[in-house]
Amino acid sequence: MSTSDSVFRFQNLAGFLSWERVFFILCITGMIVLPILSLDAGISGDEEVHYLHSEKVIEYYRSFGKDTAALDTPDSHLKYYGQSFDNFITLLIRLFNIEDIYQFRHITCAMAGWIAIVISGVVAIFLSGYRAGVLTILLFYLSPRFIGHSFNNLKDIPFALGYIFAIYFIFKVIEYLPRPRFRYVLFLILGIGFAISIRINGMVLIMYLVLFTVMFLFSYYLGNNRRIKVNAVSRSMLVVFLISLGGYLAGLVFWPFALENPIRNPLTALKVMTSFPTILRQVFEGEVYWSDHLPWYYLPKYMLITVPTLIWTGFILFLMFISGVLKSGKWIYILFLIITFAFPLFFVIYKGSNVYGAWRHMIFIFPSLVILSGLGYDYIIKRFRSAYLLAGTAIVFVVLAIHPLRFMLKNHPYQYLYFNEWTGGISGAYGNYETDYYFHSMREASEWLMNYIDERDGDEEYTIAANFPVSWFFRDFRKTSGVRYLPYYERGNSEWDYAIFNTSYINPFQLKNGIWPPGNTLHTVMVDDVPVCAILKRASGNDIEGFGYIKKGDFIRALSSLKKALALDPDNESVYLNLARVYVEQGEPDSAKNVLENLNGIYPDYDVAADLLATLFLKEGDTLKAREILVRNLNNNPKYYPSWFKLAEIYLDEGNDTLGFRYLKKCVQLNPDYTKALVRIGQYYEEQGKPGEAQKFFKRAAGN
Repeated sequence: MSTSDSVFRFQNLAGFLSWERVFFILCITGMIVLPILSLDAGISGDEEVHYLHSEKVIEYYRSFGKDTAALDTPDSHLKYYGQSFDNFITLLIRLFNIEDIYQFRHITCAMAGWIAIVISGVVAIFLSGYRAGVLTILLFYLSPRFIGHSFNNLKDIPFALGYIFAIYFIFKVIEYLPRPRFRYVLFLILGIGFAISIRINGMVLIMYLVLFTVMFLFSYYLGNNRRIKVNAVSRSMLVVFLISLGGYLAGLVFWPFALENPIRNPLTALKVMTSFPTILRQVFEGEVYWSDHLPWYYLPKYMLITVPTLIWTGFILFLMFISGVLKSGKWIYILFLIITFAFPLFFVIYKGSNVYGAWRHMIFIFPSLVILSGLGYDYIIKRFRSAYLLAGTAIVFVVLAIHPLRFMLKNHPYQYLYFNEWTGGISGAYGNYETDYYFHSMREASEWLMNYIDERDGDEEYTIAANFPVSWFFRDFRKTSGVRYLPYYERGNSEWDYAIFNTSYINPFQLKNGIWPPGNTLHTVMVDDVPVCAILKRASGNDIEGFGYIKKGDFIRALSSLKKALALDPDNESVYLNLARVYVEQGEPDSAKNVLENLNGIYPDYDVAADLLATLFLKEGDTLKAREILVRNLNNNPKYYPSWFKLAEIYLDEGNDTLGFRYLKKCVQLNPDYTKALVRIGQYYEEQGKPGEAQKFFKRAAGN
């Protein structure tokens, strides 16, 4: 083939592969690949409870509001969510009699993620052309956390879709003010309504619409020294009002709680969402925090270490050349896009909102970040014509893409566990930050265990335990006599033959020092070179046997069984605790202290053990030492209410009624059903000559 022929063919290929065609090829590829990848996903930590709630929502509508089970959610608080996407998918599951409900949910979630990616690309095209759209799509495909959540997060991914969808049509409506095209108005109403129908936080889109319209009109008239046309402004604001009203009402249609009172209840939900009542323990920077006590920089740092460096580099380029970018004809829209990324983040930090699970609650701002990053790369290509600079930029892009791409290819379907180079990947993050906080690994572990049991001879049935509901995976498995939920640190107090535990709520000291997984581990699910889930085989039945003897008050036999259990399973925290309790009952405090000291070696500052140690010192009359332990325990875990009660009793016995009563109230605040504290408060009121108040607490205690 001649050189001229080669050049001719290359030119033809380059002509065919225009940026527009590349954009559509990338979009179609994602439409095919993402749903296929979702087939391997596990059930997320929230899926079961959201699916069950969606069933109640459907019954609410089917009964025309008579079945109000969907409005009674004291534990999950799900009545405050519209969760319309969940509800719609469950409706489809019912209509088409779909058996594998979670696989169908995952496919539809992947499609929602794909649409969010495509819309983000369209926004980039609107702002800077098809090349920016292509770069945006590529950056999304190289974003492991977003891709991973697209497999099974039916809350945050659809909300992100509604958010960026509405932003795009806000832009289109503003572009054509005061007479926007009807289809843009309709799509914007649907976008705002869709976002609100998932989470009331979608109300921020109405605020954006009003703010951006005012800013746009201000820049159009005053910025260009044009004479203000009152009729045009009035018409524009009327359009904004009608869209806002329509979007708000559309958001309530598929939300039972909102329909009950369309004004008061959404406002109540907004207040609840700002300070969400579900509080979880989280590992952050190697320490354990309650989610309502995390440092203010929790979200920005998590984004910093989990968003690919490739995206941050593009964002930095955007900021470096922001003056040039903002000189484009679409500068006002780019400014709006910056606000859609920055405002929610700063608002959550300012309010000190309760967040957990890394930045999944903020996934909805991620598309704006990716688009801005794409604009940064696109501006470099536009601004600088040097072939060397462009080649260097391409090389940097490819090199930075290697880290997230390698992780995604190697660790599918655990893309959402990605940490970037700054942390040393997941290996550097292990024990310092949450890894499989959404329990994706439970599916692989369950399937491995079923295969393992199937290979054994006979038809014996086994009891399966797990620190996440895995019943769905074992629904057709004939060799199980039961599947139960079991916290890891209580594994010695329950019957089970095999147990599946992932890293959630495992103490970071144990993760960093190889104490977890324990010695009786059959198999581990690995992501890169760290274990995120372990399958345990019970070392012996001595631990549960000893626990049973304790309940019967037979401490001699309990002691014998627990010692045998500890010899076979030396890292079992529950056995240590039960053994210490036996020694306490037998009047051997020194032996109990020795056991607790050994437990401290494998689980430092274990709140349950520390509280038991304080009890020992209280029995010996050493209140000073007991108080010291209790205070340290509450510094480590301010929500461990039994220690608040013991500390309160110390102060009450010392005559410090003010502090003692305050700590009793703190205890009841943390656990309103803690009988001991309720009784003690009642006694305190009796001593103060307030029998009416005393009876209230005695009745509450009796009700427990």
